[in-house]
Amino acid sequence: MHKTILFLSVIIIPFYALCQISIDNNDMPSAGDTIRLSSSIDIGFLNYEETGNNFTWDFSTMMPYAQNVDTFVSTTQTPWTYQLIFFGSANLAQSFTEFDQLPGFQVTDIYYFYKNSSSDFREAGYGVTLNGIPLPNKYAQPDIIYHFPLEAGNIDSSYSTHEIAIPGLGYSGGWKKRVNHADGWGTLITPYGSFQTLRVKSEVEQYDSLYIDSLGFGLPLYRAYIEYKWLGEGFGLPLCKVTDDGLLPTISYIDSVRTFFVSMDERSIENDISVFPNPVKNELNIKFELKKPSLCKVELYDLNGQLLFELGEEEIALKSISKSYHLDRMQINPGIYMIIFQIDNHTVIKKIVVL
Repeated sequence: MHKTILFLSVIIIPFYALCQISIDNNDMPSAGDTIRLSSSIDIGFLNYEETGNNFTWDFSTMMPYAQNVDTFVSTTQTPWTYQLIFFGSANLAQSFTEFDQLPGFQVTDIYYFYKNSSSDFREAGYGVTLNGIPLPNKYAQPDIIYHFPLEAGNIDSSYSTHEIAIPGLGYSGGWKKRVNHADGWGTLITPYGSFQTLRVKSEVEQYDSLYIDSLGFGLPLYRAYIEYKWLGEGFGLPLCKVTDDGLLPTISYIDSVRTFFVSMDERSIENDISVFPNPVKNELNIKFELKKPSLCKVELYDLNGQLLFELGEEEIALKSISKSYHLDRMQINPGIYMIIFQIDNHTVIKKIVVL
């Protein structure tokens, strides 16, 4: 009898050590978390679409081109106007870098708001301050990112909506439909290490409309994309996330400090390039504020991955330089396009909307 129990222990214990994990609200970010993420792109070498039970995803060859730190705070650490709007509907906020890339508009106090509970993790809305005017926007229906407990085989969906009037600019509104399928579990290998994970595939449809008063018309934007996320126990954010919009899949993954980022004062090159106005009608401006002389190549692509124009290749000196491009002269049709910058050994991708 004792030999039988010993035999079963030898068989069963390793099996459970390898079995799928379960994700709950304790595995989501918390106030005070700072999570470092590296960015990469896939040029056809990662098997991110493949999945299964006890599967191994080997992404150890990923090469990061940028890095940032996501910071989470309590809602009580956000502006009091935001606190009033999100009272009871959010208990966590994520801060973002302020920017002033839109001429005549200064955007500060940027936060996304979430509610983490035992039943789900949801995005409740966002808040920005535009030229000193707080604009908190609580979604009419939240975006439920995960239902708990999250285990392999789970399928769920959510539908969220939002709308807000923007003083001096116009109106913004839209909807998002998300369908989640926890379609695999196993071992994920990244440059950061090897982890037991649960894989979640999210099919997302998103429609946003921006009505600009000064132009007298609205700009509808429709996107359909797939998010592949590998979740681990206790990491807060996905250990790896691949976003595939049919053009050039983008990747972010939890990482340690990379030595080639240290000399960049913890900022990525992406923050040193400004593209404005966006949306743009005729003249597009690109401002470079690089920290050292760099060889820069600029190309314009459509969403089918077709190269439309090579906007230039030159040495950018150690100072602020602005370049202007007349898209109307290039006969660029209204739509969404991508500008790809090759700066020394780094790649930066910016999306623009042409009116």
